[in-house]
Amino acid sequence: MNNKQFEKMAFRVKLKRWLITILIVIVTVPVMLGIGYKFTQSLAGHQTQLLNNKMETIQEIAAPNIQISDQALDDTSVWGGKVVSHQYKEIDGYRIPWSTAIGQYNWSFNWIPNTSLIDTTQTTAYTRLTQQKIPLFYNDNVDKPNVKKAFELPAVSKMKGYVAEVAVTFKHPLTYQQIQARLTHNLRASWYWIGVSGKADPTFEQNNFLGIQSGLPEGKLTKLDYQYFQKSLKKVSATTLDSYNNFSLSNYAHKYAKQHPTLKQAKFAGVILTGKSENFRTLRNQSWITESSVGATIKRVPYIKPTY
Repeated sequence: MNNKQFEKMAFRVKLKRWLITILIVIVTVPVMLGIGYKFTQSLAGHQTQLLNNKMETIQEIAAPNIQISDQALDDTSVWGGKVVSHQYKEIDGYRIPWSTAIGQYNWSFNWIPNTSLIDTTQTTAYTRLTQQKIPLFYNDNVDKPNVKKAFELPAVSKMKGYVAEVAVTFKHPLTYQQIQARLTHNLRASWYWIGVSGKADPTFEQNNFLGIQSGLPEGKLTKLDYQYFQKSLKKVSATTLDSYNNFSLSNYAHKYAKQHPTLKQAKFAGVILTGKSENFRTLRNQSWITESSVGATIKRVPYIKPTY
């Protein structure tokens, strides 16, 4: 075999190897990309589920008289996306728009941005997006809270033709049965607040009060409702609930769940009441109520009949 024949044979071998390499690359790269995409989407899917669970837990235990109409993925990409929850308030048959809750996720982790969507003055708190007034609770162990204590029952009871929500703080914690015995039939206990401990100031909490929503038209709670709520308190993590002014909501949730295992044993520090504005007249000058803070209100219309 002369040199020329050898060179031809060597070239054919090299060409064959090049073609095989190119073919392997053509086949392997898309496969690897597909595997990589599937793997990253699996990671993102896991983070999405964790974020969904986190947002649902907040809705269960830290959404004072706030309802959700949906919770869905938004703005998704290969790198991550958002979970968006549209919220509203139900006040005696009337729905009032509330701020949208948004969580974000990527392949590695998820989070709910602390965007401080609450505007406060010395006397009032508002949602930044909808500018609705927030009903506030107070701790009577705090002499000078971040937002001045409110006594708004007399004012709201003079409003004619409205429906309203009012957060009332109790002089002393009350059991569920004690609350029911004190309320009139024309007001609904929509949400029950479990309070805070020590000298924690609830007005710092960015409307992240801890409590349980009534799912029944009469504003009642069932043993099953409370059992589910108590379990949610026990499992909530520090990454789900923030701390405010050195007060840990998650630690307090765990402590409360341990000390109050049943609805019969539970004690509440306040309640959000809803109904016709005129019906709040019956609560004026009640000794068991210390503060009262009006939240959202809306003018009644002929084509929507109030529940109470």
